[in-house]
Amino acid sequence: MTVLAAGAPLEPQRHSVGRCSTALIDPDRDQRRLGIDVWYPAIEPADDDLAARTRSSYELFPGVSFASAGALADPPAHPGSYPLIVFSHGRTGMRFAYSLVCEALAARGAVVVSSDHPGDALTDWLLGSHVDDRTNEVNRVADAHLVIRACVHGDPALPVGVLNAIDHDRIVLMGHSYGAYTAFATVAGARGVAPHDRVKAVVGFQPYTRTMSDSLLGRITRPALLVVSGRDRVTPADSDADRPWALLRGTPTWRVDLAGAGHQAISDIALYAELAAHVPHLPDIVRQYLAASAADACVPDGRSWREQMQVQVAAAWAFLDTVLDLDAGGAAVVAELDRLTGVGLRRR
Repeated sequence: MTVLAAGAPLEPQRHSVGRCSTALIDPDRDQRRLGIDVWYPAIEPADDDLAARTRSSYELFPGVSFASAGALADPPAHPGSYPLIVFSHGRTGMRFAYSLVCEALAARGAVVVSSDHPGDALTDWLLGSHVDDRTNEVNRVADAHLVIRACVHGDPALPVGVLNAIDHDRIVLMGHSYGAYTAFATVAGARGVAPHDRVKAVVGFQPYTRTMSDSLLGRITRPALLVVSGRDRVTPADSDADRPWALLRGTPTWRVDLAGAGHQAISDIALYAELAAHVPHLPDIVRQYLAASAADACVPDGRSWREQMQVQVAAAWAFLDTVLDLDAGGAAVVAELDRLTGVGLRRR
């Protein structure tokens, strides 16, 4: 087993972070199984409790894992009442492919739950078992409903301490690329699945929305944030961001444009490319894929990929602060975003 390290957390942690991995079963969909990861504010272990201070680890490839940047392995949840963020991965993604961002959000004070979407995950595409787009979209919306139901009404797979720490009145849907479709379609109601009325806000990073009709987008009345990468060749603004920006009806609705960022600006792919350099006998085709994908995270002479992530986390939290009243720092972050070169913030 090759064990690597993710390095430092994206930003200083306000809370210790715990992570657990488990699975949810949907009895209404032929026992569909969703692998899920949960990040949450955790009780800080004693300095001399080395076992409790063990970092959680993520398996990148068979036989290759990396130690988390900032999450401990299964510590008790910190008592409190924290917003729930349900995160949806993009096409060919994985539930932990946004670990740095999910850990950062948990460290700021949220319970973050990310599930695999069987039929559209990385392994499905590698094995040729992926599903068609219509089936994928039906599945994704139903997956989001399952995760929210488990977090609100309880599920034996989830730690009781984590369930008790969730504020049922502050639920957010968040996603990247096709995961943004998951978020927006779940709020709007799509593919025969009713809209979810408990969600208070939606956030889409480098969103994929082109299969959503004007009427569907126009049904979204919840506050929304679009994070748009100026160098995105997969979901460019003219096909996937400009139309929802014109049609979304929630108050407030924000749009953040990142001039130097690409499609993978929010994912861990650039981290994987760095780690791959330390993996012996990794096939060249895998190295080349990771390098090409990482190059799509940011421009070489602009912000680093970590800095791009930091901007996006700060923007998302500032937006959520206006909706959920998270902390007192949101206004200052908005002012800072307005001053940053290459970052455009629009609000209405």
